[in-house]
Amino acid sequence: MKTLAKLALAAVMSATPLAGYAYAQTTGSVVPMVADDMLTIVNVGEETNADSTDSTMIPETYRNPSPETITKAQAEIQNDPNLAAALQAKNVQIINVIGIQTAANGGKIVYTK
Repeated sequence: MKTLAKLALAAVMSATPLAGYAYAQTTGSVVPMVADDMLTIVNVGEETNADSTDSTMIPETYRNPSPETITKAQAEIQNDPNLAAALQAKNVQIINVIGIQTAANGGKIVYTK
């Protein structure tokens, strides 16, 4: 019985890395999104309708960000050269960043206007 349990546990553990990465949320077709392994860029933009189901997948904090949220996100980019370089590689301007969230996989979700 212990051998069977160990075998089952080994099978689960070996399949886990193949399952992919979890993101804090999914976005619909209305919200443009660019993603790689550790960085997801979500364009909140003006085209998202506040009543649509697509925009409700974006947390309210980032749909209507406060000045403090924007300042905090931009300061985080300034203090993290790797994040700044990754955003620059994706042509994201710091001035357009309105929020940053850490995903379940440890990556960053960057919300832009």
